[in-house]
Amino acid sequence: MVTLREQHDRIEAAKADLASRTSSATSADRMVTVTMDAQNSVVGLKFNTTRYRSMPPEQLARVLLEVLGQARQGVADTVAEVFGPLMDQRGDLRAAMTGTTEVDKIFSELWKDAPSDVFGRGRD
Repeated sequence: MVTLREQHDRIEAAKADLASRTSSATSADRMVTVTMDAQNSVVGLKFNTTRYRSMPPEQLARVLLEVLGQARQGVADTVAEVFGPLMDQRGDLRAAMTGTTEVDKIFSELWKDAPSDVFGRGRD
């Protein structure tokens, strides 16, 4: 089982790792590339061609929204990749904090039958 301190250290390391990552997406026609940081902020917008100058505004807007969505999905995938392993341990941590681990379940039967003077627990 993971201790609270170990879990905290893992979370801090994952946050630092995530802070250093970005996600980029390029439109299908290779016209524009968007880069986002882990907070879904646009940190880069690059027009790779000049084709956007002659596009109708609605078409340019659609291309930009599509590529922004792809970059945002990339960020979500990165977050899942970085924090996913930590989430698998969330149940263990919650169980330890609430006294519902397998060990606690085993001992609960013993505590029921223990005399009341054993560590202040047992039958009331």
